[in-house]
Amino acid sequence: MLRSTLYIFILFFVQNIFAQDPVLTQFYAAPLIMNPAFSGSEGNTRFGLGYRNQWMGSNYDLKTFYVSADKFVDIINSGLGITVLNQSEEITNYNFLQINVSYSYHLKLTDNWTFFPGISFGYGFKQYDFSNLILGDQININDGSISPDSNDPILLNDKAGFFDISVGGIFYSKNSWLGVSLKHLTNPDISFTESEDLPLEMFLSVHGGYQLLLKSNYLSENSSLFFTFNYMKQDIYNRLDFGTELTLSKFSFGVLSSVVMDKLNSDTETFLTVSPIFGLEFEKFKLGVSYDIPLSNFANISGTGEITFQYFIKNNYTRKRSWQVKH
Repeated sequence: MLRSTLYIFILFFVQNIFAQDPVLTQFYAAPLIMNPAFSGSEGNTRFGLGYRNQWMGSNYDLKTFYVSADKFVDIINSGLGITVLNQSEEITNYNFLQINVSYSYHLKLTDNWTFFPGISFGYGFKQYDFSNLILGDQININDGSISPDSNDPILLNDKAGFFDISVGGIFYSKNSWLGVSLKHLTNPDISFTESEDLPLEMFLSVHGGYQLLLKSNYLSENSSLFFTFNYMKQDIYNRLDFGTELTLSKFSFGVLSSVVMDKLNSDTETFLTVSPIFGLEFEKFKLGVSYDIPLSNFANISGTGEITFQYFIKNNYTRKRSWQVKH
């Protein structure tokens, strides 16, 4: 019974949940993870990092951490970038690590519109360790004693690696952008066992943003209202994140929501979370903090906290671009 229960847990929890890409609340603060075409989009050098703790305070903490760097290279009119993404879970000691390098070309279409096509290549590696769990062959059914050793063959396949390719494109105007990306073009096999084929399904993202500058005697000079959305689909799963953020000088606050666009069944809830967001912006720094509040059936699940940080280094040789907008 225990062995059957364990295998159900492995197949459902590990294979299904970890066959899906990590989703970030502050997706606009992790542009290279969302779309390789964002490489060099700031027109200078940018560093970013973020940390996400999903279901905080529960026994199923799912932690995501990423670092990124990208730079615009004027001589080739292109952007170069690199991202490192790590995800871990405590019950199974699951750990996922992926490193991607990205490239984008900056193509001016008109005086108002620019197009960035981009591509990224990466390698992913994941592993788990069930040494903290009791497998069926460790239990002596006669006296109930537990052996420290197990011969279960699943323990022999605790690592998997794969190559990955993603593409994307972004249209920029003075105060808006619209992009699309498609990850895992090769559907890499991420199964832990040789006898099972578990392709990583393609991940589609359609995203955009619009910045409305606010001018009033009652507001600071750099006040704006930022609208953004990100539609994501992978296999049978889909969701739409959308929201708005008000910036008053160096401080910003807003709210994001996530909804299911295509319900899997009648019991699936439409609204998943609502997320207050707060930010601070200085000359070279941007800091963002958010907290996902579960809704409906998910109200008994702990919330999710996320913090992001970006640092910018202006390149003296980089010409100022009218199409640079907040993202």
